[in-house]
Amino acid sequence: MKLIPILLSALAAGFVPTATATEQPLVKNGDVQVTVADFEAYMERVPPHLRLEARADGDRNNKVVDALFVNRMLALEARKAGLDKDPVLARRLQQTVETFLAQQYVSQIERNAPMPQNIEERAREVYLANPARYTEPDRMQLQHIAILRTNCAQGGALALAKEIRAKALAGEDFLKLAQTYTDDPSFKSNRGDLGFLTARQIDSRLAAAAFRLKADGEITEPVETPAGFHLLRRAGFEAGGLRKFEDVKEALVEELRTKIRSDASVAQADSLKRSPETVWNAAAIAALRTEIPRAEMERANREKLQELHQKSAPKTVGPAEDLGLARPRGRMN
Repeated sequence: MKLIPILLSALAAGFVPTATATEQPLVKNGDVQVTVADFEAYMERVPPHLRLEARADGDRNNKVVDALFVNRMLALEARKAGLDKDPVLARRLQQTVETFLAQQYVSQIERNAPMPQNIEERAREVYLANPARYTEPDRMQLQHIAILRTNCAQGGALALAKEIRAKALAGEDFLKLAQTYTDDPSFKSNRGDLGFLTARQIDSRLAAAAFRLKADGEITEPVETPAGFHLLRRAGFEAGGLRKFEDVKEALVEELRTKIRSDASVAQADSLKRSPETVWNAAAIAALRTEIPRAEMERANREKLQELHQKSAPKTVGPAEDLGLARPRGRMN
């Protein structure tokens, strides 16, 4: 391939291909300049759907031009210092150019990959074959009060939880009780209302109790976890079920298109690797392997064990996760 040496020579000479219609300099220092064409080439990195918004940010544009200019000036200094003549750096530069060109070629393959006419039918087949993937679980809106053992005398946490539950059943506002009594560190952000959650989003003990509630307004008995006791009030319910094909069709079709594009580029790469003209020197490749001295391996193993021990050390109760809770998540797309 003659293209790589040509590009390498151009880069070594400080030349960057530009469109003749956009040669207006944005910044200049002697013979070195950054033009509108350089800026346009850089913007090709930004996804098309974000490009207009990116260009509307004047500060960002200034930073882009600044970076292009500094890099070009530093590259000039590097050539003056002879770094471009270093054989290892020359190969790394070649690999950088090859990687960039390979990425562009892969993008071209994927853009031009033929799409089947019946892609919507194939999407429906995927939908019908995987009903569990498109089934929404039940979601319950839960309000929460936590009483930690560390904040109560022996046996006091359970007694206090029962007392709070009795007040709520007698008609006192659950969220106002939470404001007075809860030890949940996430109360400042959620004010005692956890929002709509699935059973998998909270501790299994809390989920088992909460999802037995049959009507809005019902409150669980105190639920015990290692941290203490919890009261959960059902404030709303959304039944799950299989989502309609029409609701997931667009995402499914795009998923299939992405797979078809990816398969096309992978097939091209495999054909090059498996070509009869490609000769792999297995012995030479195997010889690249470096033996690690036993002492070095033992040291690395000791450090790994120490790291695992530190990670497994018990934590003090603090974040909501330690109470068996989880932040609410949105529905799956």
